[in-house]
Amino acid sequence: MSAINAFLDGILDYAGLFPPARLDLPTALGNYTFYQRHPRAAMLARFVLPLDLLSKADPLPARIALVCRGEAIHLPELPPQVETLEVAGSLATPTGLPVFHEVDWRGSITNRFPTSGGVKLRTGGLTPDTIPPAEAVEHFLLEAARRALPIKFTAGLHSPVPHHDPQVGARLHGFLNIFAAAFAAYSGETDLAGFIEAASWGDFQFTATHFHAGPFSFTLDEIATLRRKFVIGFGSCSFLEPIEHLERHGFLSTE
Repeated sequence: MSAINAFLDGILDYAGLFPPARLDLPTALGNYTFYQRHPRAAMLARFVLPLDLLSKADPLPARIALVCRGEAIHLPELPPQVETLEVAGSLATPTGLPVFHEVDWRGSITNRFPTSGGVKLRTGGLTPDTIPPAEAVEHFLLEAARRALPIKFTAGLHSPVPHHDPQVGARLHGFLNIFAAAFAAYSGETDLAGFIEAASWGDFQFTATHFHAGPFSFTLDEIATLRRKFVIGFGSCSFLEPIEHLERHGFLSTE
């Protein structure tokens, strides 16, 4: 496996139900089934499904990231397709599934981190105020790395590198920047904000054995370990757009 294949393996949870796509449930389920047969299907992980739609999803996706919102959430008996829980709030009772707690990046976040499980960062949205500044992303990554908690990201990462989105009216983050900075945080680096903010296409290179990202470099084994244990993936309402960007800039061959 090459470095880019290790990096992209199961990196994307399909969130077609969520904005800006906001697809209806049958369409999103159909897309997920179709993408499982796509030439880049190795990039696809779970279907992101709100708890209130679990009983309405027919057929159930093969792999589910279940999104739960509220305080003291009572879960029904969950089907085996549910692999992870993404919680904004709290669960009434513990669960044996991996749980990613959404952490609000605004203000001081240190006391908002859970003592166990994983954490989730919302990296964008539909308005400029929903996009965390690079310093807030850095703080989140360093705190997660200090506590050795696995992380997931959601929202605003359709593009591999930062870019201005005229619909949002702001500069959005890129998943190459965010993931490389997360790798660096778990490798002991602490000066990340400048890289998160400014790194662009020319700062990244994948070889057979390495991922080079600005001042940082990661071996194939490091990439595989970090992705498996700590930097789990990101949710996107588009599966195709990240692929198209990578193909257009020569990181992936056109298939």
